[in-house]
Formats: sequence, C-alpha cells, structure tokens
Amino acid sequence: MSRVPSPEMYIIVAMTQDHVIGNDNSIPWHISDDLKNFKRITSGNVVIMGRKTFESIGRPLPNRHNLIVSKTLPSVEGCEVFNDLKGAVERATEFDKKIFFIGGAEIYKEALEIASYMYISWVSGDIEGDTMFPAFDERQWQPVEEEEFEKFRLVLYQRNQET
Repeated sequence: MSRVPSPEMYIIVAMTQDHVIGNDNSIPWHISDDLKNFKRITSGNVVIMGRKTFESIGRPLPNRHNLIVSKTLPSVEGCEVFNDLKGAVERATEFDKKIFFIGGAEIYKEALEIASYMYISWVSGDIEGDTMFPAFDERQWQPVEEEEFEKFRLVLYQRNQET
C-alpha cells in the first residue's frame, strides 16, 4: 500500500513583534486588510482551532471545514469537535485540502511541531495583550514571500529542510 502524501499544513497568525496575538479572548486590533488576507488564504480549505478561538469567532467560518479541538465543548453545528489536535489533524487530512491552524496559543504551540509553513502578519506598533504566540526557533523558518501593507507585513515562511 503506497503512502498518500500528507497535505500542506500552515499556521496562520497575526501578531506583534512581541508575539502578542490576543487580549481578553479577542484580537486587540482590527485590520481590514489582514482579515481579507485570512479569508482569501483559508477559504476552501480546512481550519483547525481551539475552543476559545471558536468562541471568539462565534460561528463556523463559511466556505471552510471547521474543526475544533476541545475536551469540554459539546457538538457544534457546522463544525466537528475533537478531544486533541492529533484527532483533528487525522480528520483534516481526509479532505485533501490545505490545513490551517488558526489559534489559539495552545494550538499554535502544538502546530509548530508539525506545520511546514507559517503565514505571519507582523502587526506594527506596541499593542498590549494577555495571549502570546509561542516562542519558536526562527532559524528553522525561511521567508519565501513577503508583502507590505499599511499596518502590517505579511510573510510566508517555509520550514527549513533538515540536511
């Protein structure tokens, strides 16, 4: 039996230089261009999120397969709920589409081990927050695309191949 190639797995996040991604269970900024990029990049694919991220969004994201990782959340209409990230990823691979990890901090921490790509919107300015993107070894990631916007810089990183 031949092994099916695994789908591409991406982290997608907006954060400050200090790695702030949230405050009081919400995004501490509103940047229209970043939201448009998020929609454009993730539409038609699979998104995996934690319970708090889902609650902050408040509904399934349209035109995407919505998978939620939670040990406490009951079933959610328009979404599938999994006890752990492993189960969500296994299900996500069945769709044969790109997989995007969209938050929060715990999901990002686990996804850093398995994702091959990261879209990071580096938000300009000092913004206070109580939720941080986990520390990661930037030497393991190579920028492959970059685009400047008024309030942020969108960078696509690819994990360096081990030699």
